[in-house]
Amino acid sequence: MHLLGHNLPDHKLIRVALTSFHGVSHHTSSRILARLQIHEQALVSSLTEPQITALSAFLSSPSNTAVPAPTPVCPPGAIPHGDWSGFPQPRTSKGKARADGEDPLQNLKIETDLRRSVQSDIAHMRTIGTYKGRRHAAGLPVRGQNTQTNARTARKLNKVDRRTFSTSLLRSPIESPIPRPVPQTSALMRSLTPLVKSRFVQ
Repeated sequence: MHLLGHNLPDHKLIRVALTSFHGVSHHTSSRILARLQIHEQALVSSLTEPQITALSAFLSSPSNTAVPAPTPVCPPGAIPHGDWSGFPQPRTSKGKARADGEDPLQNLKIETDLRRSVQSDIAHMRTIGTYKGRRHAAGLPVRGQNTQTNARTARKLNKVDRRTFSTSLLRSPIESPIPRPVPQTSALMRSLTPLVKSRFVQ
C-alpha cells in the first residue's frame, strides 16, 4: 500500500509499518491506531478504504484532526469502588503529568515538519552560542559521548555548513564574514615607488 509517499508492505502489521514515517515510534503508532479504532494486529493488506482514508487524513495534519468523544466504560450513574485518590496520573513522554482532557497526539510532528523543527532548534542553539550549539558546529556528539575514539558517526551526522552559521554571541548567522584589515603603506614605500617604477619601466 502506498501512503503519503511511503510504501507500506502488505504482509507487515500496520503498527510496525507506521514506524517507517519519520517521528512515529511504536508507542505513537499504537496511539494512532487506538485513535482510529484499528486493531494493532491488523495487517496492511486487511485495511479497508475508510480506514486508509482516516489514516491518511490523520498523518497529513495531526493537529487539525478532531478528537473523538470519550467512550464510557461504565454505565451512567455508576459509583466506583474504593479510593481512587492515590491512582497515578497519566504522564506524557517527557515524564510530566498530563492535564485532564489533553490530547497526546495534538502536537505530533512527523516527516518534514519534524525535520524543520529540529533544524530550527539546532540553528537557534548555534546562534545563541550554547554548549550544544558549539558541539553541533564542531560536528561532535552533543550528549556527553566519548569523542576521542568514538565520534566518527557524530562527525558524519552532525556535519553542517559552517559558513552560514556562527556560534559567537556577537555575530548573527546571516552576517557577512569579518572584513580583513587593509595593509597600510608606509611613507618610505610611497617615496620609493616612483623610483622603482622609473627604473624598471625604462
